[in-house]
Amino acid sequence: MPFTTVGDRAHVARTVRGSRFLAYVAPVSDADAARALVAVARTRHPDASHHCSAWRVGAEMAADDDGEPGGTAGRPMLEVLLKRDLDRVSAVCVRWFGGTKLGAGGLARAYGGTVAQALDLAGTTVVHETVTATVFVPYPRIDVAHRLLDGWPELRKGEPAYGPAGVRIPVTVRADRADALVHAIADATAGDARMTLDDEAQGGASATMKP
Repeated sequence: MPFTTVGDRAHVARTVRGSRFLAYVAPVSDADAARALVAVARTRHPDASHHCSAWRVGAEMAADDDGEPGGTAGRPMLEVLLKRDLDRVSAVCVRWFGGTKLGAGGLARAYGGTVAQALDLAGTTVVHETVTATVFVPYPRIDVAHRLLDGWPELRKGEPAYGPAGVRIPVTVRADRADALVHAIADATAGDARMTLDDEAQGGASATMKP
């Protein structure tokens, strides 16, 4: 199934009643990558008062207040991600305390609002899961096969391997269009060419492709 994530990395800084907030957002592939963004923020800004975070990767998600009153930082940030239905995304908001307490509502608005501004700057993109496969084409059918593959939407071809009986072409294709490509190859070559899904790709929901 396709999912929506941020289009690119982005960061936004703003000051709220003397406290400085700096939010980072980034697309991530897994939970480790999501946590890595937090580690990078801590390394870059060791003098900050708090490094609050929120991320979502599929059904797995997390929110961390990092010393702020419970529910005033990480959770509002996560709610922004969920409200926008973003997946495989990580957000970190760094705060330098400015001497004026913002209260629970003020903190929630400051953290959530700064992340929302960073998301606005990053934009969004729809990502489709992919599979990798190998297309075997006998030499008499190689031209028609290449024309078909070159014209197939959102398909990436790898380096062909030439053998005595034909050519093996590695391809990456959207998972929801793989079956249609199997039939198209067979029809275009009168059944002489065939496409076989790679063993690793058959369970590989982690592979993605941007449109």
